[in-house]
Amino acid sequence: MYYQRRVGDVRRPGRPAPGFTINRDGAKIVDSTIVAVLREYRASIEFANGGGARKLSKYLAIEQRIYINHKKIYRLCDENDLLLFRQEERKKRKFKKSRCEYLEVSKPNQLWQFDLKYIWIHGENRWCFLLAFIDVVSKKITGWYLGKTCKAGDLVFTLNQALKNEGITHEHALVIRSDNGPQMSSNRFHFYLKNLEKKLTHEFIPPRSPDRNAYIEAFNSILEIEVLQVRYFRNFEEVYEAIFRFMDFYNNRRLHGSIGDRSPKMFVEGVKNGSITPSVVAV
Repeated sequence: MYYQRRVGDVRRPGRPAPGFTINRDGAKIVDSTIVAVLREYRASIEFANGGGARKLSKYLAIEQRIYINHKKIYRLCDENDLLLFRQEERKKRKFKKSRCEYLEVSKPNQLWQFDLKYIWIHGENRWCFLLAFIDVVSKKITGWYLGKTCKAGDLVFTLNQALKNEGITHEHALVIRSDNGPQMSSNRFHFYLKNLEKKLTHEFIPPRSPDRNAYIEAFNSILEIEVLQVRYFRNFEEVYEAIFRFMDFYNNRRLHGSIGDRSPKMFVEGVKNGSITPSVVAV
């Protein structure tokens, strides 16, 4: 007679993790405090794609006066999904996309939409790429990037700068919405957002439904009509100059009928001083 062996949870050899560290000054530091510090490092652009366990242990010692063996740093990063992933692991580490739901927003910086816009450089016979984030309520472009290429790292950098410029903190509930492009669907961008903890939520629109990303699509249409169709670009520098001038005009002077014939700057200032009560926007 044969019996099937019952397999339970496999325990790691050795003593269990104590859950704390005794620092050199004798202070007891619990692991949750160390993990919170590690999350802050990973949330910054400097450590989003750099700084392994050995390097982080040195930063903790020099900047935080917390002295921990790099092996424990590796274990804590592994348990809290803070490890850097290698190039060959990208195909293995797939994530489930969160599809967008209909939302009602009534304040600035509750929902951002973002997308890529292709711009033709006539004199160079090539494309360049504009990445822009728009706030659905105020119509403000909160961050943008223009380059001859646009990779996941450029997306991470642009969003990180936009969050800093708008003062988005860990307590601020922000939803960002995009299509299913390769930059937006990349592992690098996904794990960058995951390391931000509860700062924001990334939603994807369903395939072939640009109406769910209507505000950034409307901005791209305005850009096409008011800037791109009336200019001939001899080189990338001329494109950059034109986009830079238009972004300044768009955010500070261009009047938008949907926000009472005001510019985004006027609208945001009115909301802050209480003279404007935003309408509820359903998206």
